[in-house]
Amino acid sequence: MTFVKNLREAGPLVSGSESKQIRSGVVVLEKGKEMGEHETGGGEELIIFLEGTAELSSGGETKTVRAPASALIPAHTRHSIKNTLEVPLEYVYVYVMALDAA
Repeated sequence: MTFVKNLREAGPLVSGSESKQIRSGVVVLEKGKEMGEHETGGGEELIIFLEGTAELSSGGETKTVRAPASALIPAHTRHSIKNTLEVPLEYVYVYVMALDAA
């Protein structure tokens, strides 16, 4: 079965009941809010910035990322995303688990 979901609605796009290896969702962060530091584990994460500007910290490095843009977070990398501007930050994350973890 094919799943089609609206990217303008925050929340999961792909969950464990729909895929063995992929997790995905839409995130909207208001000014000053952040997705706290976490690690990718054995998988990789692709972040697709749709709207706004992010402060992306990854692997000990911090960068300003302006949408539209994307960032690939390698396996075993600590990272966080923060919205420092007045407008909402919107992004999609796609996490792909390591083959042996699926």
